[in-house]
Amino acid sequence: MNLGLITLGCTKNQVDSEMMLGFFKEKGFCIVSNSNEADVLIINTCGFIESTKKEAIDTILEMADYKENGKCKHLIVTGCLAKRYKKEIIESIPEVDLVIGVDEYTNIDKILSDYFKRKFIGKLEFNDRIISSSFPMAYIRISDGCDNRCSYCAIPLIRGSFKSRPIEDILNEVKLLASQGISEFVIISQDTTKYGLDIYGKFKLAELLSGISKIDGVKWIRILYMYLYELNDQLLLEMKNNKKICNYFDIPIQHISNKVLKDMNRKDNRELIYSKINKIKEMMPDAILRTTIIVGFPNESDNEFEELLTAIQELKFDRLEAFTYSKEEDTKAFDMDNQINEEVKQDRLDRLLTIQKGISLSNNKNKIGRVVEVLVENI
Repeated sequence: MNLGLITLGCTKNQVDSEMMLGFFKEKGFCIVSNSNEADVLIINTCGFIESTKKEAIDTILEMADYKENGKCKHLIVTGCLAKRYKKEIIESIPEVDLVIGVDEYTNIDKILSDYFKRKFIGKLEFNDRIISSSFPMAYIRISDGCDNRCSYCAIPLIRGSFKSRPIEDILNEVKLLASQGISEFVIISQDTTKYGLDIYGKFKLAELLSGISKIDGVKWIRILYMYLYELNDQLLLEMKNNKKICNYFDIPIQHISNKVLKDMNRKDNRELIYSKINKIKEMMPDAILRTTIIVGFPNESDNEFEELLTAIQELKFDRLEAFTYSKEEDTKAFDMDNQINEEVKQDRLDRLLTIQKGISLSNNKNKIGRVVEVLVENI
């Protein structure tokens, strides 16, 4: 049978999809990119915030039409939305034949055996995945889940507690991919800087990066989703001194007001954020800084929002993504008082992004005349 797979959401979800593709290919399925050609359609969903949930539902309904009017005979929904709203999907979208949440991946062989009435043996493997990112780059997921329990975030409810992979497993995966021509490795996790704490009793990201850099064929290493309160000197020195590690800091601060950060149950505070970012800039003047911001969190006052705007102008992030606060069921922030109306949230978002647009333009102008090495992904 032909199998098509649609991935929604983050790069961590993309790695799950790549493992699914490898699993099905090993079982004799033919992977196709055109939904019209698929006998089996899988939608790997995100269920993080309202906008991603809507995108997932819209995609499921669109693919349900393919099933009704085309070749597709089996519509399968997997991923975070499938974990969070499995019962609702089954009850409200009868075209969906099978729902597999992220918590069920360890039993995927049994689930598929029961459904297809044929024997599926095996599990999802990092070393058997089909890379779907732009060659020669691949994502390396070093852990799953999260222990931070931010008051607005549903990730721990979906993905569970923080779980690191052993260093040996990760190095073996990188060696295999490097032997296939992959040269840039993007390290991902919900919390990369916490890597190793659960299984080794201490932060081990610096050691892991050093090991990856020694593998033949590895050209660049990029790290996503770092937390400032876990960003220690050992990691900073490894990033500064190891020429294969890009001086790229993806650090989601979410806000700058200490009151808002406390309400968000964030571990960082204003003073730590300024201190760590200034230290990064001092150690690595050419560092690229990226962050994410939430505006319109419950109780965010006008003064606290203005404090945030001032900080953005002072810290001068090269890249910034911002979102309006999304109420998520079963999170602590869901029932907080003084929820802010959508019009105010959108106005704050527009103001923030307008300021950031000018900062990004200025930062980019400062690069005029420089010669830099680039990775060509497509020609």
